[in-house]
Amino acid sequence: MFYRDSRLFEEDDFKLKVGFFHFSSCSGCQVAFLDMFEEAVEILDTVELAYSNMLTKRKEVPHLDVAFVEGAVCIEDRNHARLVRELSEKAKLIVAVGGCASFGGVRRFSRGNQFPQPTHQSFVPITEVELLRGKIKYAIPGCPPNPSLLYSFFLALLEVNEDFLTPFEFMAHSHNACGFDLISEVVNKGFCVGCGTCSTACPARAISTDPESGKPNFTPEICVHCGSCLAACPQSFKPYPQPTYT
Repeated sequence: MFYRDSRLFEEDDFKLKVGFFHFSSCSGCQVAFLDMFEEAVEILDTVELAYSNMLTKRKEVPHLDVAFVEGAVCIEDRNHARLVRELSEKAKLIVAVGGCASFGGVRRFSRGNQFPQPTHQSFVPITEVELLRGKIKYAIPGCPPNPSLLYSFFLALLEVNEDFLTPFEFMAHSHNACGFDLISEVVNKGFCVGCGTCSTACPARAISTDPESGKPNFTPEICVHCGSCLAACPQSFKPYPQPTYT
């Protein structure tokens, strides 16, 4: 089944027209997308790559079904403001890719020894840009996201697998993007099983596993707020009933 939401696509559309866009970041998220394409050969006949600053020579932004966007928006940059307007007008649906686009990442928090340059500029994630709020449906956390995760997301989008897509929809409207959220949402509620997945997923090594308890230890000073730990945790998005206290 192809991704054919009647609210977004016309009945005679056979290919998903997608684009990849870059704001202020290291471009690692778009490179992660490139890393997945060896696996993605089987879906290339259902997808049209209409725009990419890395893969196409097209200068003008075309009308798109889905725009994948990496990086934080610099609010002083005129080119960023122009691109935001174009995305709001020409993209039917926007997916925020990576910690910078989803939560601000290193651009906002200046963590992991990666300070914003130049220092007088200000950056916000695209999920907080008012002009794009109605278009952004999903956010894929990570710094950068794992190529296998991106491929699985692509397949879920094409197949309209809502069970798989729901956590990403949740992340698009969430500020849960660091180890503190992992502690409050998983560990402190008794859901942690000590598997160590969060520490393995953390790109900044801000999370380690306590050898005695098996639970995660968090070092906030080096956290880059990318959301990798919360997204990787197998317990984080399960529909557990929330505990109540009387």
